[in-house]
Amino acid sequence: MWADPVLYITDREGNIVKKIQREDENIEAFFANNYAFLYEKDLGKVHMYSEMGELLSTTDVKGDIFNITYENANIIFHVVDEKNEILYLMGNDSTLTEIYRTGNQILTHDVVDDKNLSVAEIKNETSGYTSIVYNLNKGEKTSKSLSHEIVMYLKKDKRSVLALTDKTIYRFMNSGTIYEDRVPNISDILVEGKKTYLLHSGIITEYNYILKPGKKKIIAANVNKMENISGSIYVYGPSDVGGEIGNSGEFYTRLGYSLDKIKINGLLIGALRNGDLSLYSVVNTNTVREEDSKIETTYKEV
Repeated sequence: MWADPVLYITDREGNIVKKIQREDENIEAFFANNYAFLYEKDLGKVHMYSEMGELLSTTDVKGDIFNITYENANIIFHVVDEKNEILYLMGNDSTLTEIYRTGNQILTHDVVDDKNLSVAEIKNETSGYTSIVYNLNKGEKTSKSLSHEIVMYLKKDKRSVLALTDKTIYRFMNSGTIYEDRVPNISDILVEGKKTYLLHSGIITEYNYILKPGKKKIIAANVNKMENISGSIYVYGPSDVGGEIGNSGEFYTRLGYSLDKIKINGLLIGALRNGDLSLYSVVNTNTVREEDSKIETTYKEV
């Protein structure tokens, strides 16, 4: 957890095991997988830490870092300079290799390796905006243009690219076939193998590989995010949490107050409110207790 100017490392019980104090000014923190990255903007240096707080590397970066992500066992740096937006792939020795460059704004991406990746960018024209989805498959580049749509998510596999916009979900097959379904008010997407789940208008809809809608589930809570926890779908929002969606043990918990931020990582749920961090762990019981204004329902505070 980053609380400027300190990086706090905690164990799974929420106890602080290490504090990393940075005296530098103008630092931004990024988290990807089990790594923390502290970015010194003025010096263009990125310090990479393990989940135990060990300094793993320091890397020089030209340009401004927009984001650092972890996808398909890769660490990707999204960097912006005066003229371009660039994607870098971090190697095992922490060196950065450029894999993509554009003069447009990059919206999202999914990188398998330097010869297999998908990138969505947006281009503004006098007639309006257009999202362009580029797919690099074994070094061969193809593209699809989507007028007046904004791409929010990409997922690449060996046969296709799954793309979610603010209006439609698409699957662009390498063969040229396109499957699609228009969906209103999309909040989030969850991809599990050949199944895709969309959270929209308070409903979770399950899609098969060719995007035919199947089972639908009405969600009895104010939520906007989904996660897979131990093979079950969990949903959460600013003040509500739901779990085991669609199963016999389905539950919902209303916290009674609005959180500043909530994040699920594995079996841990982190909730931040007014500078206080509460950690919850998912358990297999369905008990409810109230203690010090804390609620336990299928997950417990640790």
